[in-house]
Amino acid sequence: MVDQSAQSVLINGFGVLFVVLNSFGLGLRLPVGRLLAEAFAHWKIAVWVLVINFVVIPLLFVGYLLTVADAVPAEVKVGFCVAALSAGMPFAPLLAKLAKADVEMSTTLLVVLTVATVIALPLVLPLAVDAVDAGLTASTWDLAWPLLLFLVLPVALGCAFRVWWADLTPSLEGWVVRVAVLCLLLNINFTMYVYWDLFVQTWGTGTYLAALAGPFIGLGAGYVLVSALRVRDVGIRHAAETTTAVRNIAPMLLMMIFPFVAYPLVTVSITVLNTIGIVVVVLFALGWRRAAPSGPRGPAAPDGAPARVRPARAPAPGPLPGSVTRRPGRP
Repeated sequence: MVDQSAQSVLINGFGVLFVVLNSFGLGLRLPVGRLLAEAFAHWKIAVWVLVINFVVIPLLFVGYLLTVADAVPAEVKVGFCVAALSAGMPFAPLLAKLAKADVEMSTTLLVVLTVATVIALPLVLPLAVDAVDAGLTASTWDLAWPLLLFLVLPVALGCAFRVWWADLTPSLEGWVVRVAVLCLLLNINFTMYVYWDLFVQTWGTGTYLAALAGPFIGLGAGYVLVSALRVRDVGIRHAAETTTAVRNIAPMLLMMIFPFVAYPLVTVSITVLNTIGIVVVVLFALGWRRAAPSGPRGPAAPDGAPARVRPARAPAPGPLPGSVTRRPGRP
């Protein structure tokens, strides 16, 4: 039987591999110029998505943990604080595609939120941990260096590979994504196997109820956002809601592997929250897909307003029945 230390190495190894490969794959499929144009065209949505993900949702999470979730263990609260400050679901473009939403908009919001997470998480997480009175401490540098090394650097390398070897990018991207998903599945399965007793132990503490509230808080905040901005394009609405609904598993894995590796309940809480969140959002995406129109969706104008479509020109009328047409060359 594999001992506890070897099992932890497997869990952490597959977690780091997922983050590195997923970040590298994100860089491979990032059209930087088009992404910047999309962000500027929908700057209001991007700004409000940042406000919701780094002000509204963290305040709701921390407020819930300080008031309602008194029975939740302190280490679990730390895991939820990590989740509250980790915005930008890595699979948001795939979920947007599943929901027949705007994939480019989802990718743009994902990149904006990931960059903001790298900045905000090391600065704000120590304050959030102190607020829930967990008795755990971590410096800003302890939180920042895993993000820079295993998340930011692979994205930059992927973007460089896309520029230098564009002909190899499509085939490599497919393999990178498949291996990354496999690593994530292995990480989750090994985590559940090794810490199964802790998963059972936290069942009656309100941890699962708090994890279930997470995606609904994100979906509700996304719905309020697109409603307040009067976004009429359904594809952009669902792209914003999907990207906001689930937290970013990549920085959460790095936090549980490096600064909080000695606290297994942090790992348990992050695994529970992500598993429940992904399932809930996939169900919503399937419902949106079923309700989406079957025809192709036209491009959207800035700020989510539908683009004005030029009506098709009617074909020229043919000869009337019974009329005589003159052949060319004949009088």
